[in-house]
Amino acid sequence: MLKRLTRTRYYHLGLIAVVGLSFGLRFWQLSRFDALVFDEIYFVKFAHAYLTGVPQFDAHPPLGKYLIAAGIWLSAHWPFSNWPFTAAPEGLAPFSYRWMNALVGSFVPLVVMGIAYTLGRRQREAKRWTFTLLAGGFVAIDGLFVTESRYALINIYMVFFGLLGHWLWLQASIGSGKGRVFKGILRTLAAVALGAAVAVKWNGLGYWLSLLIWEAWRGKWFKRSQPLKALSKKALSQALLYGGFIPALTYSLIWWPHLYLSGERLLSLHAALFTFHQRLAASGHPDCSQWYTWPLLIKPIAYWYETVGLQAYTVNNLGNPALWWLSSSAVILLFIVRMRQVKNLLMRAKATPANPTVQNLSAYLLIGYAANWLPWMVISRCTFIYLYMPAAAFSFIMLAWLLSEWLHSPQKWVRVMALVMLGAIALSFFFWLPLSLGSPLTPADLKLRWWLKTWI
Repeated sequence: MLKRLTRTRYYHLGLIAVVGLSFGLRFWQLSRFDALVFDEIYFVKFAHAYLTGVPQFDAHPPLGKYLIAAGIWLSAHWPFSNWPFTAAPEGLAPFSYRWMNALVGSFVPLVVMGIAYTLGRRQREAKRWTFTLLAGGFVAIDGLFVTESRYALINIYMVFFGLLGHWLWLQASIGSGKGRVFKGILRTLAAVALGAAVAVKWNGLGYWLSLLIWEAWRGKWFKRSQPLKALSKKALSQALLYGGFIPALTYSLIWWPHLYLSGERLLSLHAALFTFHQRLAASGHPDCSQWYTWPLLIKPIAYWYETVGLQAYTVNNLGNPALWWLSSSAVILLFIVRMRQVKNLLMRAKATPANPTVQNLSAYLLIGYAANWLPWMVISRCTFIYLYMPAAAFSFIMLAWLLSEWLHSPQKWVRVMALVMLGAIALSFFFWLPLSLGSPLTPADLKLRWWLKTWI
């Protein structure tokens, strides 16, 4: 009993370490640049416009800007008003419009750990915690997630609400020891979170879509062996309520402050937004990248670059290269394993049946990844690598699960291989960290970090 309590204490210390690392990376010298970085020139302006009561036309739904505006407002009131901010050229302190992003971004690894812990409910305690801590740790140290959390951008809000919706939904669907009423509350909160994700950016629909597909795959709303017309009234009502009505209602209500201030109508505004996106050029922007290049980390974006004396300061949304390449490999490996299981099922092979827990876990992660990545193949407009963030989170969880299995393997060479991979991810984190934090580097040191010509 004492030994188990000691192990649990170590697991909790690991949890605290991951959360502490997440907060530290996102808040460290948050006001380093006294200027608007990358798309802050748009989002800070839009957020400030809400505070002045004159909203401007924006290509995205309003929730992300509401939250930035809330951060600006709170920074001017107790208890933040006496903090020593440096005035930015635009008249706002950088901390005032960045701290909300850093706060929300700091909690993303915690939500990912919640998802991993729920998915690993049938694993042994040690393996379950290894899976959980690795999943959260990967998100905490990834360069793209760190950079998006340190500036007044909106992608991190969409990721947070989308993953929060998934965690709440998983608690209701596969969690244990909860009554029907409590599960209904969890599903309602999940649906609200999914609606909020879409109210940040429309590609938040990927989180909603993946859960609908996963529930259909599980056969909880209808039996896979039966046609859709066999859908029961109870299952249909749940699908429409949690998968349709509540997310749509949440999305619509979030628009209300904007519509109240602007005097616009919801449908006409959405028609204008859709037309705007349709007219965007397919290429021409130097940072455009194709959807199939994202898992390979081919074209990151330089958010900031300046030289001061002999030092170069750059902010780049370059993800952790070792983590990205290994997680992309994990997706391929898990997909191959899954396809072999499907083939055996179709051929009615008499081999040992696959572990149902592993089947559910791999299906959930692959569906989540595909639903947030593959839809981009039909988009003709210019796209950017940060759009891969929702899918990247699922790939990190896949890699964490595989490594947790390998680290607890009875074969020594498998454990050593997993440790080597973790070592590569750690070294990659420290080597490229200055590009996420905007830390000073000499031109020679900066050049060492441009491994691919497309990274410059």
